[in-house]
Amino acid sequence: MTNDHVKRVFTLRELALGAQERMTVSRIAIADDDPESLDLLRRALGNPLIEICEATNGAELVQLLAEDGPFDLVITDIHMPWMEGLQVLHSARAAEVSAPVLVITGLEGTDLQAKVARLGNAKLLRKPFGIPELRAAVADLMARQLAA
Repeated sequence: MTNDHVKRVFTLRELALGAQERMTVSRIAIADDDPESLDLLRRALGNPLIEICEATNGAELVQLLAEDGPFDLVITDIHMPWMEGLQVLHSARAAEVSAPVLVITGLEGTDLQAKVARLGNAKLLRKPFGIPELRAAVADLMARQLAA
């Protein structure tokens, strides 16, 4: 009779290194000019292993991406003061920011999906949405990122 299950004893150092690798902090940049939407995003996605940085307009998002990056995910509203979300993302892609992007909007329009798709590694989520839809969209983008 052979023992197919071999027990391995780990040192404390190996366990600590393994724990550190699994506890990396994800960084998410979120931008929305509506304080309630910003709060919803923060509360829906926040946990101790996620660092969330916020912007309330397009200009702040540009600054955030340039000065505080890199980010694992960018979430932005389309319609914001100072600079539209899509303009920010076109600039970010030109600057080789490759983080996945979740674009949220209350705007209707059939060409919007195509514009978001052209950004590459991006997904559109229409308002109003619930927390399960938000989390599913984020999970989809992150899964695509890991598969790439």
